[in-house]
Parts: sequence; structure tokens; C-alpha cells
Amino acid sequence: MNAIPDNIRIFLQQHHVASLAASAHGEIWSASCFYAADLACGHLIILTSRDTRHGRLMVANPHISGTIAGQPVEISEICGIQFSAYSRLLENETERQTAVALFYQVHPAARGRNSDVWVLELNHLKLTDNQVVFGQKTVWHRQI
Repeated sequence: MNAIPDNIRIFLQQHHVASLAASAHGEIWSASCFYAADLACGHLIILTSRDTRHGRLMVANPHISGTIAGQPVEISEICGIQFSAYSRLLENETERQTAVALFYQVHPAARGRNSDVWVLELNHLKLTDNQVVFGQKTVWHRQI
């Protein structure tokens, strides 16, 4: 996998909530989820039940998109990521335990909660950072 640019890596490590959109069978739904970044693999790890509305849609169609952003007051402070990813429900116990251990390392308050574990395999990232230059964009595409 090609390396994710440093400014995108730093942004992903400084934030912890992704808003994602899933769709299937003519239905679309958005949800905000806490994440842990596994940037060596280009993944975000989330915990959410497959029985939620967005979980059911991701099972039916694993292609999702999303955003990660703060809450700036001024346009000049806008800094955020748009992404597309492939969502994969982890059913292999070894993979699941590795992913959940990373998630708990980032979000220790989540320990003891029983939830499904997902990997969002990032395929495309676009960071817009008006703090550098208005409209400054950094783009990354997964290359295998």
C-alpha cells in the first residue's frame, strides 16, 4: 500500500469521530461513529452493531463514504476529510481481537461493551485545509 501523506495521517490521529453514509436497496442512512486509525493498513476501526440501520446497509452494500471534521467558527479554519471506503464486518476471531484491542487503546471507556467490529478499508481520502491556504487539498488513493 502507498503511504498516506503526513498531513492526512496527523489529522486522522487528532480526531476520533467519523460520519459515514451507507446505502443499499434504494435506502441511504448516515451515522457518526468513534474510530481508531490503523494507518499502517489504511484502515479505520469502528464498533457498531450490524443490527443498526447503517450496519444493515453496510452488510448489504459495503461501499461507503464519510467525513471527519471539527466544528470551525470561521471559513478560514475549515479542515476536514472526505473519504470512500469498503466496510468489512470482522468475523474472524483473531482479526476481531486485534482490531478491538486497538480500538480500546484509543477509546478505553468502550471496554466491556459488546458490539460488532468493522474495518473501514480506506480507498480515497481528500483533506481540505483552509488553515494552510484557502481551498488547500491533499488527495490519497489506495494503490495495491
